[in-house]
Amino acid sequence: MKVIGIICIIATSIVFNSCKEKNTALSILQKSINSIDTIETVFYKQNVVRTNPRKLNDTIYTYREMYFQRLSSDSVVGVKGHWYFYNDDKTKITFEDVYDSDKLIRKNNQDSTAVRYDLIKYPEFKQTHFWGHNTPYAMQYVYKQILQNMDSYKIQRLNDTILNNTDCYQIIINSENKGSYLPGFKYKLIDVENNGSVILLNIDKSDYYPIRVRMEDYKIDNPKERFFIDQLYFDLKFNFKIDDKKQFNTSDEILNGFKIIEKTP
Repeated sequence: MKVIGIICIIATSIVFNSCKEKNTALSILQKSINSIDTIETVFYKQNVVRTNPRKLNDTIYTYREMYFQRLSSDSVVGVKGHWYFYNDDKTKITFEDVYDSDKLIRKNNQDSTAVRYDLIKYPEFKQTHFWGHNTPYAMQYVYKQILQNMDSYKIQRLNDTILNNTDCYQIIINSENKGSYLPGFKYKLIDVENNGSVILLNIDKSDYYPIRVRMEDYKIDNPKERFFIDQLYFDLKFNFKIDDKKQFNTSDEILNGFKIIEKTP
């Protein structure tokens, strides 16, 4: 009986290790792409830590809440979206971006001004990646680009980890002469001379959704000069009914009391 027990343990170990080996960095990334394909609506909270682009020795901390609904044909960001940006103690909404694919409203709740982009009146806005929010579909776009340009990237699976009580895969992606920032939806990844980048992904083992994305750029001839952004996603909700009139309303009624600035290309 002991021999049978030992054999069972060995067999189980072999099967477990075999299954683990099948989940290579490339297959995990592909499964993350497939997972995002199943998401029509999503809500999440986000902590962001990033380099101050105006002063590289400073670090900026922000907290956001976001609602998205898939718009697969949208060339700008791929979603209807509502972004809530909070102050440092997370008690007041300082800025809001609302996008319904026809208009983008950028509200400054601190000084009651709002910038309006009318994409019907100015369709050329759709040809421009005019803001860089990291939506699920933008992340998916970048993952696809990486897999289609493997000669430019080195992808490795690191040790699994636990993040926010969630079992996660860890993947690290290195490249030279490619930026880690998000390209526009109608743009190719752009070569960046003398530039290196590192992307660290923590991907939830249960649904293959990325819950942490850290991107870092540096100069190859001066690796100490680095710019990073570290985004942590939590309290996620998938495929629920969103109230369009509340979350994606870009009508004049939401701008009562605001000074409106019409943006032109």
